[in-house]
Amino acid sequence: WIREQRRLAGRLPRRYASIEDAFRRMQEENPHLSAEQARHLTVHGVNQNEDGTYSWKFDNYVRVFPPYDMRGQDIKHLWSRIACPTLLMYGAESRSGNPVEDGRAEPFRHATVVGIERAGHWLHHDRLDEFLRVVRDFLAPLTPALSPEGRG
Repeated sequence: WIREQRRLAGRLPRRYASIEDAFRRMQEENPHLSAEQARHLTVHGVNQNEDGTYSWKFDNYVRVFPPYDMRGQDIKHLWSRIACPTLLMYGAESRSGNPVEDGRAEPFRHATVVGIERAGHWLHHDRLDEFLRVVRDFLAPLTPALSPEGRG
């Protein structure tokens, strides 16, 4: 774990000669984004370096798990204790895949699993309107007390 921390501390982020180069990279890696979305994410997702180049705002330490990480069985046990309705969403084109097919949904007692077509890992960017529709439909029957009519 310590060796991995040290390795990441020395990892230099990729540098782009211009913000346009970073924008093109964003589009290449996220083909479902509109040009407007890709530009917005690029403008707000990069820092300009001292030498005038650009690098993504990114914490290298998210690449390593902590030394006290839970084992798979412990995580599944924790998930099995969740008693409330749980929405699991995935992009049909994501590398993560369908949580029902790969078993990740199994521990959840009250899971609703929804796949979004023409979306990758970033559902909320790739298909924002569809993402919001699914979330609102999921939450609607669960939140009547939060509606103006239900407040007392």
